[in-house]
Amino acid sequence: MNLNNNCPQRKEIMKKVTITSENISPKQWSVLLLELNMIKEQWKPYAKLDIHTSGFNKVVAWGKRRYDTRENKRSSKFVGKN
Repeated sequence: MNLNNNCPQRKEIMKKVTITSENISPKQWSVLLLELNMIKEQWKPYAKLDIHTSGFNKVVAWGKRRYDTRENKRSSKFVGKN
């Protein structure tokens, strides 16, 4: 029996997980999506993981937003003018 990764007889099996919840708040949902995305990024060397849900890219973009963006640059103008 040959268990080599390059073995032509080895079949790739897709695995699927479904997560459902009826009583999760929007904030909890977005935090869950961000945590799943962090897991996806950490597992990148080992497996290709896909996450499919509505608004996923928007939640991840908002969650990865840096706080030194335009919003803080405007407020920094007023720091020394009291």
